[in-house]
Amino acid sequence: RRRLQEEGCLFLALRRLPEWDETPAGRRQKLGGFPPEEVDRLAGELRPDLLLVEADGSRHRPFKAPASHEPPIPAGTTLVLVLAGLSVLGRPLEEAWVHRPERVAELAGVPLGTTVDAALVAAVLAHPEGGGKGVPSGARVAAVLTQATPERLPEGRRTARRLLRAGVERVLLVDLEAPERVEVWPGEGIRRGGPAGGVYAVCLAAGEARRMGQNKLLLPLAGRALLSYAVDAALGSRAEEVWVVLGAEAEALRDALGTRPVGFLRNERWAEGQAASIQTAVRALGERAGALLFLAGDMPGVRPAHLDRLIERFEAGAAVVWSEGDGRRGIPALFARETFPALLQLAGDCGGRALAGRFREVSVRASTGELLDVDTPEDYLEAQRWLELGTAWSSSKGAATWGAG
Repeated sequence: RRRLQEEGCLFLALRRLPEWDETPAGRRQKLGGFPPEEVDRLAGELRPDLLLVEADGSRHRPFKAPASHEPPIPAGTTLVLVLAGLSVLGRPLEEAWVHRPERVAELAGVPLGTTVDAALVAAVLAHPEGGGKGVPSGARVAAVLTQATPERLPEGRRTARRLLRAGVERVLLVDLEAPERVEVWPGEGIRRGGPAGGVYAVCLAAGEARRMGQNKLLLPLAGRALLSYAVDAALGSRAEEVWVVLGAEAEALRDALGTRPVGFLRNERWAEGQAASIQTAVRALGERAGALLFLAGDMPGVRPAHLDRLIERFEAGAAVVWSEGDGRRGIPALFARETFPALLQLAGDCGGRALAGRFREVSVRASTGELLDVDTPEDYLEAQRWLELGTAWSSSKGAATWGAG
């Protein structure tokens, strides 16, 4: 204890093991830890401000499931951190990327070789025999998703949302190469004017959308429904919650989104135009939200990074933030809480553009491909080429103003 007071920090191990480990920092001799009951005894004797225990390892793989004898968590533990590296996303469920892939497959209910995605990672980390295994009564649980580089952040955020829905109290997205960049989910919210806090993304999908002979939001695009692209962009953004406004063919659209961690709002007046969908969202979410970020369900090119830029301009003080492309402003667009009474006065199909010039507003540039909507069979074919073949998406009609209600 005296040495702890002198040094301020101690690294303790019971013994050196005969095995050596190849680590990113070089070859190191493995160390044997203390039994859990011994850790509790040391905590009582040393009374440190913080006692950090590595309960088990993953053999340098980014993802794992515990073995039958793991994890050896001391009974006095107050906070358990369950870790996964985001580099596993998109990789096959096999030994090269996952420690004990057979056990992961069993917990997630998927076959070996399955592509690891956000749903699989969240399912195992939140499973009582996965990340929740051996957690002492009364201890809190938080998930730490490492390797959260800028290009991996959208998938990391989708994973975080699923973990929160599964009951994990807190999720941290970290990049150890840039330790100053940490995201905490749920965040503290954007505090503007009273208790209302975060930005809530709202995907408008209530209209009949039958210009193409059927509900275009259900059209398959690269193996999934057109609607799913805008929803996934919102899930990958900094928006605290993601909601979808449904009306016509509500059940089919809900089914098309599968198990995505989104909320649903029902617009019974969907035939009256887009204003009714906007008002449905304002009435349901307005008391809690600091701002609403509206997306159209028929815009598959929208990217999470663009939505994040809209949120950043709101944080800087704008009350209305438009997307701009080809000299036109429109959706995705963000509206701060102070605009909600005006949104409730909208009528018909005019959408939020009726508020132009009435509040502190700015525009955020986006590429044309991000803002184009699918309105015609020609648009649909162009979107297919864009997504499947990587061709540029261009259109003579320019950026969308407001899309599918």
